[in-house]
Amino acid sequence: MGADVGCVLNLPRWRTVKSTLLFMRIVSYNILNGGRERADLVHRVIEASGPDVVVLVEADDAEVVTELGDRLGMEAFHAPSGGDHAGAILSRFPITKTRNHALDGRGHWMNACFEAWVEAPDGTEWPIAGVHFAAHASEERERLREAQLESLFQRLAHLQGTPHLLAGDFNSNAPSQQIDPACCSLRTRRLWEENGGKIPRRIVRRLIDAGYLDTLHTVDPDRAETTGTYTTEFPGQRIDYIFTRGIDPSRIRTAWIDQGGVAAEASDHFPIGVEFD
Repeated sequence: MGADVGCVLNLPRWRTVKSTLLFMRIVSYNILNGGRERADLVHRVIEASGPDVVVLVEADDAEVVTELGDRLGMEAFHAPSGGDHAGAILSRFPITKTRNHALDGRGHWMNACFEAWVEAPDGTEWPIAGVHFAAHASEERERLREAQLESLFQRLAHLQGTPHLLAGDFNSNAPSQQIDPACCSLRTRRLWEENGGKIPRRIVRRLIDAGYLDTLHTVDPDRAETTGTYTTEFPGQRIDYIFTRGIDPSRIRTAWIDQGGVAAEASDHFPIGVEFD
């Protein structure tokens, strides 16, 4: 995959696992501007899900990423974007390959675009890509996200034909999602009105058309269409996703949005998760 860009920050402190993988739990979580003042809360939220792999968005503080990896017994790959934000992947399985696409000089700037391959105990390698698209629900920002999506497709072209996961904060709503603007943030309510009583929704549709599967919608369409991940105060939108491509949907055991515990205090996004067999 070429030279790594970014860095693996710490070696794992292994938890005991079976020699044959029975399931894998993956969490995606936007921790808000690095999470420095909320690191304990972020740790508690992640730990409660018992994940094997965590995709972090707005993981802007490398020291916080290292700390979370140490406390969770996970190896950590940190991927700065060259801008204000960064991404990271934590894994209790070995990280065998990494790439920080946000620094490759191609296409439209993103808050984060990164990739890591993790090796499960049964020897299976899982390519996992993380992304953070431009924010806000205006038509102008949707066009920027469309350009970012094209860049993403180019960056992940080497995964064509390889089963993989794509997770993170897409700042985009699914076509089938039921949105009540009264349950959204003040900014989204304003943009809803400016857009004539709607917000653009082309990004998730294009991902689905490209063969990506929305894991939550696959196993729980009602929850996917009615439950939000952003903001924790006004959770009127689901803009965080874990997609799969090339993985049999029957392998998805469960998927969720975690709105419990201290999740409402730890960030402005709720974490999401999926478990595969």
